[in-house]
Formats: sequence, structure tokens, C-alpha cells
Amino acid sequence: MSKVLMPLATGFEEIEALTIVDILRRAEIEVVIAGLLPGPVSGAHNISVVPDTTIDAINDGAFDMIVLPGGQPGTDNLNADPRVHNLLNKFAAKNKLIGAICAAPIVLAAAGLLNGKKATCYPSYIDRLHGAVYEETAVVSDDTIITGRGPGTSIEFGLALAARLTNQTISDGISRSMLVPTLQSQLWNPGLFNSTIQALLSALELKDTYTQGQERRVAEYCLSIGLKLKLPDIEMRDLYLGAMLHDMGKYNTAENVLNKPDSLSLREETLTREHTLKGTLFVVGINNLSHIGPTILHHHEHWDGTGYPGRLKGEQIPLHARIVAVADAFDAMISNRSYRDRLDNDAALRELVKKKGTQFDPFIVDVFIECLNDSPFEKKDFSYYF
Repeated sequence: MSKVLMPLATGFEEIEALTIVDILRRAEIEVVIAGLLPGPVSGAHNISVVPDTTIDAINDGAFDMIVLPGGQPGTDNLNADPRVHNLLNKFAAKNKLIGAICAAPIVLAAAGLLNGKKATCYPSYIDRLHGAVYEETAVVSDDTIITGRGPGTSIEFGLALAARLTNQTISDGISRSMLVPTLQSQLWNPGLFNSTIQALLSALELKDTYTQGQERRVAEYCLSIGLKLKLPDIEMRDLYLGAMLHDMGKYNTAENVLNKPDSLSLREETLTREHTLKGTLFVVGINNLSHIGPTILHHHEHWDGTGYPGRLKGEQIPLHARIVAVADAFDAMISNRSYRDRLDNDAALRELVKKKGTQFDPFIVDVFIECLNDSPFEKKDFSYYF
């Protein structure tokens, strides 16, 4: 069983602290509330909580995660206590999980833990996230650091922590039992949105018969990788969109070029490569789609910087584009093309491994192979992400 430490200071935000503790305990995660001083701790709205222990009495090595609630003056009280900073640095040194919500991410920043990290916080504290890359979303995860935006995101933050400490299935079960609105209920007309995507793909497949079903298969592969990486639902939705639409730019490419049985001329190869730019222009300016432009634009970049169109290298390439690159290449290799016959799965996997570190992100290739080994794929529609 995972074990979580929550230091509590006078003036803490009650909604945040108690919601997080409640959700984690529903997930059968042990949570220990530790006061900075002995006795009850009064919150920002005069609700008193009796901690389980004090911060001086805990054994930090026994915990898997530390979580700081926000609120004022609770956050400033945490930030002013060197024992809290010491704990944070110990957890960071051991690569343990660290969470903070609302104003509390500024304590992580003051401890030097947010340099170069993506994070969120209550809007009025953005200028105190020294060194962080601020994101205006409810919950932001970057490696071992998980931050939440404020009291209204407490449930989403707590569920994200539960998913990270256990698994997404347990977190989803708690969400359903609490009647938390699902992602699907928050998206505009999801059925029509997804049907439009499907129709666009059907139009592309009429033009390029060799790629029938490819986008759907690539989307499935990508989502399996996303699940392994424990991406949150909103990222899974965007990964699905990017995978489904990654080749939409081919609609403007001549059929005789797409289906040519011989080697392409330099001009034809240039025309083919333009599909990443054309596909990106297809989604630019469209609500709920424009943010997936980088996935479409960069899915042919190479890990070593020799790809196109931007010659991006390594982690300069957006994560979703790196995932699509691996899934797309595998599906292309095991499918018949106008210029060659399909490879079997083993040969395709050998080719992926051969090009780890040159064409493909080595880590994503390893994760994808794990996905294939875990269970055979049944081709199906992943539109439930809508």
C-alpha cells in the first residue's frame, strides 16, 4: 500500500486538504496528516483538523509521496518552515512523488524543485513559480511533480494522485462512485465531433486505398502507449486526435504520387513531404483541433535530427509526435504498399529496434514493444475518447 505525507500548517485551504485525503483513502492509500506543531490546526475558514502526528515525529523514508495543500496563510507558513523544505528536498533526491495545489506550488519553487518543470498554480501566484513552465490547466504532471490549480480542481487533483499511486482503473472507479462529471460530458457534441473525424478519414482512404484503416490502427497503438505512460484523459484525447489526423495532409497529394509503384523522384518526394505542413494548416484555427498541430507537423521528425520538416532532435520533438512516429512506422511496415509487400510483425519490430536512437525515440520504442507483448491488438474504434 502506498503511503502519503501531508504537512499541515495554520491557514490551510480546507477543501483542498480534506478532498485530497478523502480521495486517497478511498483508494486505500494511507495518508498521514502531520501538523507543524502539536494539537489541532485551524484552516483558512476556521475549520479545525486534528493531525495524525507532528512533522517532527514522522519517518520520511516510510512515505512514497508528499502533498502540500494551499490556502493562506497556510502556504506561507509551510514556506517559512525549513523542515518542510528539507522534506521536499529529501523526497526529490529519492525521486519520490511530490504534489502541491493552489498557492502551494510556490513552496516547491522556493525549494528549487520547479526549474524547467511544467506546473500550474492559483493565478495570482504565477509570478512566484520561479523557473517553472506555467500551464493554465487544472492538473499538470511533469515527471515526479504533480501540481493543481486551486480549490475547484481539488477533486481532479486528488483523482490524478490516486491514479499515479495506484492505477487509472481505481481512480476512475472512485470518480464514478463520487458522480464526478466525466471528460465526455464536458466536451461539446462529442458524437458529432468524432463522426466528423471519421468522415474525413474515409475521404482520405478513398484517395489512398493502401492506407485503409491505418489511422484507426495507429490511433490504437498510440493510445496503448499513452496508457503505459499513464497520460491523463485530456492528453489521451489529444493523442487520439493527432493519431487519427496525422496524415490528413495527404488529401492534397496527387493519387499517382501516393500510389506510385516505383521510387519517387526528388520533386515527388518533396510533394509527399509537404503533407505534414498541409495537414497542420488543415487544423490551424479550428476550435478543439488547432492544438494538435504540432503532432501532425512533426510526426516525421527523427530522434537524431535528420527528419522533416523542422529537423528537430530528441525531446525537442513533441511527445505525441514521437509516439505517432513509432506507431505509424510499425503499421506502415506490416501493411502492403504500392511499392513493396508487407513485413511480418517480427521483422517490423526488428526494424524499429534497429532504428532506436536514430529515427525513433528509444524509450517510446521500448514502451511500444511492451504494449505488443502484453496483449494482441484487436482492431477497434477508439471513439469512446469522445
